[in-house]
Amino acid sequence: MIAGLLKKYQRETINMFSLNTPGGIICSPAPPISFSGFPLVHEWPVLSSEDKEEIIGRVERIVEGDGPSHEFLRQRAALMADEMLENALYAAPRDTEGNQIYAKGERRSLVPGEEIVLRCAFDGERLFLEVSDSWGRLSPETVQGFLAINLAHDTSTDRAGRGLYFMWKFMKDFYVNFVPGLKTSVGGYLLLNPDSYEYGAI
Repeated sequence: MIAGLLKKYQRETINMFSLNTPGGIICSPAPPISFSGFPLVHEWPVLSSEDKEEIIGRVERIVEGDGPSHEFLRQRAALMADEMLENALYAAPRDTEGNQIYAKGERRSLVPGEEIVLRCAFDGERLFLEVSDSWGRLSPETVQGFLAINLAHDTSTDRAGRGLYFMWKFMKDFYVNFVPGLKTSVGGYLLLNPDSYEYGAI
């Protein structure tokens, strides 16, 4: 029954989309970015908010290498992993009225049936990051709304969707894989030698 519902959602909704430079939705029926070409893929489940710092440290450590480019990639990776995990821990969980269940920064453990997983891989030039949660809340309309808010205001102040905005700005091929009420995955690449798409790297 669950498998049938999953197929139904995937047929009738935009279950994967990317964002172009102006913030427009690009529908894509393609599967998530492939890990082919990466020598090793890491996958770490999150069981509580206290796991976040340890997992961010693991992400930084897989970027092996010296020099300013590697250090800059580690800094960007830590920022992106932090934003992605914060969203999964605090922004994704909503009650039946759509209200946020947990206050940002509060210590919490995952409830039964809830899952958060970070996957990453580094091939010496590209760092792939993806975080999945089991809430399935990040619709195309929600993403566009958050981007519009942050494009219209100073992003130095904390507001709803700021982390998502930074992911869109910093990550190459940023995408959202979305199955309503079941799963959301956000991911993309960070490059060792970033292109001009990474506005924060110019």
